[in-house]
Amino acid sequence: MLAEWLRPNDARWFAANHLGKAPCARPSAATDAVPLFGWDTIDRVLGSHRALDVLTVAAGELIAGVRPGSREDVARLMAAGVSVVVRAAELHDSGLARLADRFEQVLPGEVHVQLYVTPAGTNSYGWHYDFEDVFIVQTAGAKDYYFRANTVARDAVLGDELDFTSVKRESSPLYSARLVAGDWLYLPARWWHLVKCVEDSLSISVGVMAPAELARARRLPAGWTGQRRIG
Repeated sequence: MLAEWLRPNDARWFAANHLGKAPCARPSAATDAVPLFGWDTIDRVLGSHRALDVLTVAAGELIAGVRPGSREDVARLMAAGVSVVVRAAELHDSGLARLADRFEQVLPGEVHVQLYVTPAGTNSYGWHYDFEDVFIVQTAGAKDYYFRANTVARDAVLGDELDFTSVKRESSPLYSARLVAGDWLYLPARWWHLVKCVEDSLSISVGVMAPAELARARRLPAGWTGQRRIG
């Protein structure tokens, strides 16, 4: 699927110019992914017989003791300003599993898919960075993404206690992109980013953890195994 998103370029061009180096955004280039995440997907994933990894988040804080079991539960949470995040969603939906597999076919590393359901006028998290390369696809609504290179916390490794307040010392240029349904955005690992939801939104985040990050990790985050899904 990444190959289609990159047209008229290809994965070799992306690796040379963007992977691990610089963001990349394409409007209307990921329309084929829009059907992968709608309200029916939420019902299907939340109804999975396998153990789910679900977070509920508001204003950058985890909301404990809340576990949605249906799209109606999610809608009620959204009305209260609470976002829902499903981690490792590829374990619960065949379409998302195929998406993860296709990323592993063209990029090195371990791949996981997260689903974000975000109410308008909110942001799930504050400024932060991830250790994986992140590919974001908007499937409904609109979000504004703000991002900048990380020049102040480049030595951290997986398992460290992270201090995201160090973004206050960051002086790198600030970029932004608005995503609507069918758009996608790539953010390299360790890049700072902040997301503000403009409209009630559904989005897919494909995380690709590079082998080098996994090899030097002090501790793997929940859900990461250090193994690829495919050989």
